[in-house]
Amino acid sequence: MIEQFNPKVVIIDINGIGISFADAMIKETFDEKFQVMRPAYGFNNREEYLPLQPRGCEKILYGIKANAQLNSDMHSALYSKVYSGKLKFLISESDAKVKLLATKKGQRMSPEDKNKRLLPHEITSILINEIMNLKLKPTGNANQIAVEQINERTLKDKFSALEMGIYWIVQEENTLMSRRRNRGLGGKKRTLVFSGRGGGGDKR
Repeated sequence: MIEQFNPKVVIIDINGIGISFADAMIKETFDEKFQVMRPAYGFNNREEYLPLQPRGCEKILYGIKANAQLNSDMHSALYSKVYSGKLKFLISESDAKVKLLATKKGQRMSPEDKNKRLLPHEITSILINEIMNLKLKPTGNANQIAVEQINERTLKDKFSALEMGIYWIVQEENTLMSRRRNRGLGGKKRTLVFSGRGGGGDKR
């Protein structure tokens, strides 16, 4: 998937079974299906992996080890993007199928190509169902947000993956804004004024 999509970052939940997945990602692996070696990757935010991952590897992994406060921060980041209208979802797979089959190109597609084309919409529908199955859960802490599943048989892994991605984006946005502020608004040059003593007068 990394080779196919060339992502800037790959976010991994390194709690629980995610630890084993992270350990595998920092090692070269043999892909038996395609009979090729897949490269090792490195974490760019977890110091504990620095002595374990190969030197010079591509550091595109971002590990998240969630706790109550971090989960709350991720929930808040996701909800703010949804309610502000900045996060747009794909249409359902049923609507996408109707639109696809209304085109000559869609009508000529093989069943395999149709399934591949509609897969993102199918996953989006599953994601929406997961979100609709969640409700706010009291935490006893006014500054924290928690969610729980209404029906425990409905998973929430796609919801978790989405909010981890949104959380990373928000952190990148905050870092970018902080750098812009440090350089001066709009990149304009700032004039710093220092009060000088001992006959030197004001220094700029």
